[in-house]
Amino acid sequence: MYEVPAGKLGEARPGFEDAVARIRESPGLKNAYLLLGSESDRVVTITLWDDHAAMTASRVSASRLRNEAAAAVGGNVVSVEEFEVAANS
Repeated sequence: MYEVPAGKLGEARPGFEDAVARIRESPGLKNAYLLLGSESDRVVTITLWDDHAAMTASRVSASRLRNEAAAAVGGNVVSVEEFEVAANS
């Protein structure tokens, strides 16, 4: 999750879209989502991977992309968490 300065969500969107496009080039990525807060100045990215090894291999580049996208508008990375998909419908 990321926080961007108040009123800069629109300005932040292209940088995060670029980061998502670049992470899509990573081997093993199944899908990536960019979520923009509708009532907050927060951004969330969600990535789904073929397996844990693919996710692990992406950590360095993903960290760099996250930090670049947030810093471009004076925002910051609030948290990074990893989850396993337990069910899918």
